[in-house]
Amino acid sequence: MNQQLLDSFFDDLRLSLQYGVPIDSKYDHSFKFDKNISQIYVTLFQSEKSSIRWGSRKESLSKTLSHLILKLRENKNFHHFKINDNSTCRILFEIVTKEYECNIRNLTTMRMHSCNRFEPGVNGLKYTYDGITRFFMPTDGYTKSIMSVNQLLNYLSKQCGIAKKTDKISERVHLMRREPIQYTFLESDAYVSFGESVLKLERGYPLPIEFGKEVLHKKTIQSIDWLVNNMNEDGSFLYYYDPYFNTVVDDMHPTMKDPLYNNILRHSGGTISLIRGYELSGNKLYLEKAKESLDFLISTFRTHTYKKEFACYPFFNKKSKLGGAGIGLAALMHYYIQSGDACYRKEMDGLVRHILSRVEKDGEMLGYYIHPKFNDGKALINPSDEIKKELFSFYYPGEALLGLALYYQHVENIDTQLKSAVKLKAKLALDFLVHARPIKYDYMFESLPADAWLMQAIEEWVKVDGFMNQSYIDFVFNDTQTMFEHMYKDENTLATNKDYIGGFFYEYGDHVYHDASRCEGVVSAYYLAKYLKDEERATWIMEHMLLSAKGLMKTFNSQESSYPHINPEKALHSFRFKLTRQWVRVDSVQHAACFFARLIPVIKEQTL
Repeated sequence: MNQQLLDSFFDDLRLSLQYGVPIDSKYDHSFKFDKNISQIYVTLFQSEKSSIRWGSRKESLSKTLSHLILKLRENKNFHHFKINDNSTCRILFEIVTKEYECNIRNLTTMRMHSCNRFEPGVNGLKYTYDGITRFFMPTDGYTKSIMSVNQLLNYLSKQCGIAKKTDKISERVHLMRREPIQYTFLESDAYVSFGESVLKLERGYPLPIEFGKEVLHKKTIQSIDWLVNNMNEDGSFLYYYDPYFNTVVDDMHPTMKDPLYNNILRHSGGTISLIRGYELSGNKLYLEKAKESLDFLISTFRTHTYKKEFACYPFFNKKSKLGGAGIGLAALMHYYIQSGDACYRKEMDGLVRHILSRVEKDGEMLGYYIHPKFNDGKALINPSDEIKKELFSFYYPGEALLGLALYYQHVENIDTQLKSAVKLKAKLALDFLVHARPIKYDYMFESLPADAWLMQAIEEWVKVDGFMNQSYIDFVFNDTQTMFEHMYKDENTLATNKDYIGGFFYEYGDHVYHDASRCEGVVSAYYLAKYLKDEERATWIMEHMLLSAKGLMKTFNSQESSYPHINPEKALHSFRFKLTRQWVRVDSVQHAACFFARLIPVIKEQTL
């Protein structure tokens, strides 16, 4: 359907809803309407209101819509919707275009070429249970925040009443697969209004998705502004927001309601994002807000001594993590580098000493200084090999080494002995991570590399005399290559999955990982290649980074895409966790903002 006709159809649909008049039959042949399968749903969305919808199928499109309009107008909440105001009330129109067999027992999101693959936002389900036929429309994956098969079946169990039989999600899922329920797959065409425009939906997300250097810059700044606007009075960030349920209680920590759950590593990452915003824009507000967030970080510090000198560490959620000290130091360093403000010098020195105290003679870095399940929650000094293995972190050492690298290179007048110790222990730790870790902790390595923090750390350490080590460089470029080998591209992605392009998989067929945290490692690899004057490799990395950047933009909460949110302003300009999963967390925003902030200065428009 051409845009002019589509706009006209939505204008008439809105008028029919407003005045209760039948829709004109002239549209009967404008959509792929099949009287045998074409269930149609019309949904009304409006800020601060629960959406209302109705679905039906009659012998023609116009008769179906006339029935739908009648039923919507009978809804007790219909009068709350400002149908006449296209800037307030948004209309979603969806029509089933395909229906085909589904074997629910073999339903999967993990096998690309399976005839029983469920693709959230692309596939829907028609299901009949206890004599009643219901529809899970394809766009429901997006509007209902559904990503996995278990989430889907748990949601359906609530719709058809099976959930009343058990409180356990696993049992609900089992019943939905085993009860005598008839299922078929659905596909649809869907459109949503946006002011005077009508936008086609892909997986529930409105098209087109703009991309370009200016667009990327604008949306990156907007996402950093989201962090600023969602800072608490104490300098901490809003940790989690679910636009579907309109709640800030983290789904992964449902009992942590007072105070709300937080995480000091992700807090520090948010701080770095603010400073990246300052680098990108020159707006001093970001530095001011970064200082407020650093004050919150400092408020979590405890102290001890290392070689009779002051040392300090973050203590949060009854734990002291090496990563908290590492990213905390990196955040303090980014602030120091950009502002020249040395007000946190004591804490910077103290964090460095603490991190050094966690480096063993063989270079292994201890993941925790305090953990409530070990040593009665007291400091772990000389822990056994068993405890080391239980508390070893794959990511924390890279975070700590990044903080140390920034400190070593940029802080003035470092005590000679301390600076020497930093260099010595960083070398030990890097050697352990690159050479010994793959042997000692081989079971922690997965098919898709994930140590982006170490990639960033190596980018910095290579600039230091004595660290231009080929094995370190190879680590960065080998992980980058493996990530690209585990990337969805045009040639390995199905026609229904083109929005996978630029995202990652562990095993081919996985639901896509549009993962900005890995992209931060990749952009470090790009900068490293440029530093080494390896232009061919830098060009190759850039080509792949741009694919990832375009993929990530599909998780951006724009005004156009926020139509199903109860409070569209709350998540506006943040980044979602997944294509259809609506969760927003401080790190889903932070990683994307930091990746884009480093990518933007090196993008050339002609490459887009």
